[in-house]
Amino acid sequence: MKNIAKIQYYMDLNSFSGRRHIVFALVSFLFLMTSCSKGLEYKRSQGGDITDLDFPVTGDSTATADLIPDSTIIDYLLLSKSAALSITNDSNVVIENLQFENIDGIALNIKGGRNILIRNCFFNKAKEEAINIEISSGIKIENCLFNGVATGVYAMQSKSISVKNNQFINVRQRSYGGRGQFIQFNGVTGEGNSIENNRGENFAGESDPEDLISMFNSTGTANSPISIRNNIFRGGGPSTSGGGIMTGDYGGGYQVVENNTLLDPGQYGIASAGGKHISLINNKIFAKQQPFTNNPLYVWAQAGAGCSDIYVKGNRANWKNKNGEINGGWNSENCANTSFEYPTTITIEEMNVPEHLITMVTPEQLVAIRK
Repeated sequence: MKNIAKIQYYMDLNSFSGRRHIVFALVSFLFLMTSCSKGLEYKRSQGGDITDLDFPVTGDSTATADLIPDSTIIDYLLLSKSAALSITNDSNVVIENLQFENIDGIALNIKGGRNILIRNCFFNKAKEEAINIEISSGIKIENCLFNGVATGVYAMQSKSISVKNNQFINVRQRSYGGRGQFIQFNGVTGEGNSIENNRGENFAGESDPEDLISMFNSTGTANSPISIRNNIFRGGGPSTSGGGIMTGDYGGGYQVVENNTLLDPGQYGIASAGGKHISLINNKIFAKQQPFTNNPLYVWAQAGAGCSDIYVKGNRANWKNKNGEINGGWNSENCANTSFEYPTTITIEEMNVPEHLITMVTPEQLVAIRK
C-alpha cells in the first residue's frame, strides 16, 4: 500500500459516533516547519506542578486511531521527507507517514498540544529529541521508528501520554553531557499514561544512553498507574549510572513495570530510586560481565528521596557485575512498607530475545541506517 504523507486536523472528536461526520483539512507538511534548535539541557528540573495546569485530561483518546485506516505495509526508508515540525497550542492533529532525517535540533516539538496522534513515522537522526512534548495531553505515538537520536520521546509536565508499538535504535545524548533515553517522562501525571509493546536496541560503540526508560517525578493514579509493560530492550552502557528501566526517580508514584525483557541494558536492570506505590513484577533481566555492570534489580531511597509501598515479585534475573560475580539484586531497606522478593535465575535461552530484534526494517536496512 502506498504511504501517503499527511498532517491532518480533525474536529468534533468527542461527538464521534454512527456515521462519524468528521471534517478534514489536508495540510502540506512541507511548509509546516519551524526552527527547532532550542538546545535543551539535561531536563531533570522539577518545573511546575502539573495539577496547577489548566488543560483537561483527555483520557485514552482511542477515537484518534480510527480516523485514518492503518497502512498494512510500511517501508520506513521510503517515507516522504519532512523538515522539523512544531505544534504549539493546537489540538486534534494526525501526523503520519513522514520521515524526519538529519534534524539539527528537535524533530517534532509539541507544546500545549491536545489529542495528537503520531503514527508510522521514521525519526532518522536528530541532534536533540526526536519527539519533545511539553504541557500537553492526549498524545499518542504508535508504530514509529527512531534511529540515532539524542532521546526518542521526551514528555514533560503532561498528561495521557501513550507510547506503544514503536522501535528504537541507538540513542546518543550522553555524548553531549545530558540525558539520553528511548523514553523519558518528567512530571507526567494522571490517568492513561503508558509505555507498552516497544522494542529497542543500543549497539555497542554506536550509542551512549543513560536509561532506556526513565520515570522522573511522574505519577499515575491508583486506578490507572503509569504502565510500562511488554517491552523488549537490548543494549546499554557505557554509562556507570544509567541502565534499563528507572522508576521513582526524584519521587512520583503509581507506576507498574511488568513483563519486560531486558538484555544487557547497562549498569542496572530495573530499579526504584524513590517514589510510592510502585510495582516491579514478572520481568526478565540478563547481563553478561561488562566494565559498567552492577545490579539487576534494586529498591533504594536514593539521596534521601521519599520512598514507600514498593512491591517486587516474580522477576527472573541472571546478572554478572563488572567483577564477574553473580549479583542477585538489592533491597536497601530504606523504603517503608516494601515487599521485595529476590529474582529467580534465568538462562539466556529463556530470555527469548530474537537475533533480529528491530523488525520495522530488514537486517540489511538496519545495517545501512546505523552508519
